[in-house]
Amino acid sequence: MKIIYPTLLAMVFGITTNAQDLTKTMHVSAGTSVYVSSATTVSADQINLKSTSDSFSTLFLDEDLDPSLVVNYDRYVDVIGSSGQNGGNDLISMPIKEAGIVTVSNFLSYTDGTDANSVVIPNAPSLPTLYAFGPYSNTTQNYINYNTANDADVELKRGVGYRAASYTGQTVRFTGKVSRVTETVDISTNTNSWNAVGNPYPTYINSLQFLSQNSAVLDPNATAIYGYNSGTNVVEGAGSFGNFTVINNLTNSSVNIAPGQGFIVANNPSNATGQISFTSAMRTIVGTDDFILGRESSQNEMLRLKVENNSKAYATEIYFNENSTLGLDPGYDAALFDGVSSNLVLYSQLVDNNLGRNMSIQSLGFISLNDIVIPLGLKANQGQQVTFSIETTTLSDEYDVYLEDNLTNTFTLLNTSDYSFTPNTSIDGAGRFYLRIGSQTLSINELNKENLQIIASEQTVYIKGLLLADSKVSIYDIQGRLISTTSLKQGSNSNTIETNNLSSGIYVVKLKNEEQERTTKVILQ
Repeated sequence: MKIIYPTLLAMVFGITTNAQDLTKTMHVSAGTSVYVSSATTVSADQINLKSTSDSFSTLFLDEDLDPSLVVNYDRYVDVIGSSGQNGGNDLISMPIKEAGIVTVSNFLSYTDGTDANSVVIPNAPSLPTLYAFGPYSNTTQNYINYNTANDADVELKRGVGYRAASYTGQTVRFTGKVSRVTETVDISTNTNSWNAVGNPYPTYINSLQFLSQNSAVLDPNATAIYGYNSGTNVVEGAGSFGNFTVINNLTNSSVNIAPGQGFIVANNPSNATGQISFTSAMRTIVGTDDFILGRESSQNEMLRLKVENNSKAYATEIYFNENSTLGLDPGYDAALFDGVSSNLVLYSQLVDNNLGRNMSIQSLGFISLNDIVIPLGLKANQGQQVTFSIETTTLSDEYDVYLEDNLTNTFTLLNTSDYSFTPNTSIDGAGRFYLRIGSQTLSINELNKENLQIIASEQTVYIKGLLLADSKVSIYDIQGRLISTTSLKQGSNSNTIETNNLSSGIYVVKLKNEEQERTTKVILQ
């Protein structure tokens, strides 16, 4: 990346593409970073910051510019998407903002001298006042499109993420002043806990510093940044799931957030509202593109499992590293983004202390490679063939990866072959499929013996896996006192035990029969 320091600023004033006074307007091309140190005078009336689809200019200030100097940021926005298809649209935020209230109407009127934002951003042919621009609502679980007939005076704010589109892949203009102070934005939990926020500075921001600063207000299951990638990484690229690229301590940790980049975070559901903070210390001139193109991620040992039908594909990832456990590891595990519906989804659930949360990324300790059973979940349509396969892996050949379908009582060694089936009814949930990873080849009977999962959600205990004999399930309180006993029949593979009569707390559930035995701690709420 080219960096222009204050001593070279005079050279930049001569770079222009418009017939403007060269002594008054400074143009900063995409990919160029300008750092203005304290006590530096910038002799210009305007600074125009440029961007392309994969390159962004930055302006890093040690102190505020002259109040009369106007900064413009021409922020690239992806082409509008087609309904029902992957790709298109962008999540953006305000890297520059005028003082006071800026409304939807103000934003649409901004112009780069050629086209106003209202010309660049598509509107509906049948309703010209409805624009492809607006925030995400976690109440309706959908993106909102602003309608100037009703929303012209709605205030736009720093730190908020907005979905936007352009007709052909163009830039929209933001104009005003550069912030050098901490910017905050409220996030909430309504129908779901997902919220769209965005970088409020004309610099990159350090992703891991952002996560560290805000970890207390983020969902422990989703202490991550979810960047919309326009569908370009649907089937390829570690840390990419559907239309989203996940950044946390494990995946894409070197990716910084571009100027004017919007993204998704999850509010801690234990609090109705939280407050995200962007601090000036997060600012950096280091970065390349936004989430659209993606990059290689740093990783330890990993397995990326894929499902596909005749038109779509989806993946989930399992990692093995020295920092993780069988339970929840905030900042390493990452929940599935389910804020927008999809008809093909694959995910895993935690091996230990599983409360039913669906995960895009699950991280486990290296020792788990010796023998681990991982619950999987699938959403798929009736009548469409679905194929499971290993898309990519760094595991050595000594590890066998089996997929169990306990409805058909089959085990498929994915190292050597894919598994395909056509569901007779629509599928949406966990309990049918399990992933078994081990360092030794096991017989089917051995897999059946050990492939039992005991999980709890609210006041229900779920027993997942084929029972090889009549079984007894005993529930103990944390002091070891027997609370209840339930009998289950041989051959069943999905059982539930209601515990409405028990108080909230931690319990121990023990299942035992002549062939199998499993003991697990659960939390009843």
